[in-house]
Amino acid sequence: MQILKLGYSARDLSLAGSADAVTNEPIAIYTNPAGLAFGKNAPGIGLNVMLTHRTYIAGTTVDMFGTSFKAGTMSFGTSLLLSSVPDIQIRTTPGDPQGTFSAKDFVFAAGAARTFGKVDVGVSAMYLYEKLFVYESTGLAFNAGLKYSPAENVQLGLSTGNLGSSSAMISEKIALPVFVRLGGSYRMPVGSNFDLTGFAGAATFKSGGITPALGAELSYDNLIRFRAGYASGSEMTGFSFGAGVNYQFLRFDYSYIPMKLDFGNSQTFTLSFYL
Repeated sequence: MQILKLGYSARDLSLAGSADAVTNEPIAIYTNPAGLAFGKNAPGIGLNVMLTHRTYIAGTTVDMFGTSFKAGTMSFGTSLLLSSVPDIQIRTTPGDPQGTFSAKDFVFAAGAARTFGKVDVGVSAMYLYEKLFVYESTGLAFNAGLKYSPAENVQLGLSTGNLGSSSAMISEKIALPVFVRLGGSYRMPVGSNFDLTGFAGAATFKSGGITPALGAELSYDNLIRFRAGYASGSEMTGFSFGAGVNYQFLRFDYSYIPMKLDFGNSQTFTLSFYL
């Protein structure tokens, strides 16, 4: 279930994961469900729909469809997540492969959040499915988190997730990548038309190690955004870059991550609708 560690939003990936604990996009259902909450003065009907496609190493692709919406004092979110690793060679003896197959991961998630003054609280549940060749594993996991706004333009977040279990594949028990995330952001005006938001975050997984990250987003008139980030302690990634364009109720985001160890690059495209 490495799909639970890859990242899914072009915006957050371009910030190197530094915004994972404070994100308010539908992907918060995986990183910090408290981010599903809509403020009391949120414009429109409070519906956010997100479509994401990511290319990763060895032909791996990750696709995500997510929504978040408000209903009275509560906010809710749903998401479908699918990853595929194609053309894995089948070998039972030395020599040429006997064929190929694809490995697939599937996740369905649903979550809810509510605002209590300056604090947002959220939880989510995930159904997990993994298939490797003819072998399958299923499981159930949960995420929970908090977001706190101590002052205007300041946000802090703390979450934990992937808490659960998955059935054994053949005879090997699947260990879910349990995580703890924390982070914060601060937005400040720069001149008359620009805003600069800084992010700092860190994540640790059950497998060990801490990955701290920093990111920055420069916005012009809430229309065009430029982003960059850096994650330390990762064997695969370091710097990341991206941009976004808003037009009325639409937003398009793109991220580019040069991979280490000659693994090429990872690109992500996200289209969001706000109503």
